[in-house]
Amino acid sequence: MSEYLDLSSGTVHWKDYGGSGQLIVMVHGLGGSVANWDRIGPRLAGRGHVVALDLPGFGLSPPARDWSLDTHRDSIIAFISHFGSPAILFGNSMGGLLAQMVAAARPDVVAGIVLLSPAAPPRLPDPHINWRNARRLLIHSTPGIGPAVSRHLVNTMTPRELINDTLQRVAHKPSRVAIDLIESLVQVAETRSHLPWAADAIPKTGQSIRRMFLKRSRYVAMIRDVRAPTLVVQGLADPIVSPTSVGWACSLRPDWTLVQMEDTGHTPQIDSPVRLLGVVEPWLDSLVIQEMTV
Repeated sequence: MSEYLDLSSGTVHWKDYGGSGQLIVMVHGLGGSVANWDRIGPRLAGRGHVVALDLPGFGLSPPARDWSLDTHRDSIIAFISHFGSPAILFGNSMGGLLAQMVAAARPDVVAGIVLLSPAAPPRLPDPHINWRNARRLLIHSTPGIGPAVSRHLVNTMTPRELINDTLQRVAHKPSRVAIDLIESLVQVAETRSHLPWAADAIPKTGQSIRRMFLKRSRYVAMIRDVRAPTLVVQGLADPIVSPTSVGWACSLRPDWTLVQMEDTGHTPQIDSPVRLLGVVEPWLDSLVIQEMTV
């Protein structure tokens, strides 16, 4: 079931995967939507009440006052607060970065974090960086140039072409992505092709990510402020976020659990959902046991 919710931060589109008990909130990455969680959301409903939101300006949510990471963070906090209980936050890529920001700013609303290939500053030299994708991300996050490039892509490619291009870049083996999920992603892209703000979402939010990474001290301070138990899952074949960057971020928090998945790209919930659940579900069960013994 999907619907819209009016929050203090604005209106967001969200999806309810069902379940009861512990609140589990899923946050997509740059250019993503609630559909990104369709392969694991229903499965995890056996371990809690699973919901996902489209960040402002992404998916089917209208944009908020601006495209900053702080505004996206505040939208997540307002979304969690609507349900009235602390959440276990799942975040992929930019969603992982935002999950950490929420946990650092409002530890009272976060019971745990699962980070899937979380966005992290590059560490150079790094033999694992995919320079073709890195250049593309840099262009998209450049003021003036990024929005123009994004509009050109939206105007010259069909929704199916845009989705196929995205999957080629983020999934380690696109052939493993379920056909029904591809159709759901295409449907979202078709709807977004008629939204006036769609072309601004990636480049303008990308600019905010770029600014944070240029201020590495802010990123480091944010990670050190996270109190919630944290699981990090990183695809070793990730062409977007280098395993080196994620490994460095986790070195700042040796209390976090890092699991590196072979034969997995940037979106394990999309192209390796069964193996991902094999990692996530035992961790969630152990988290419940820890809470019961405290």
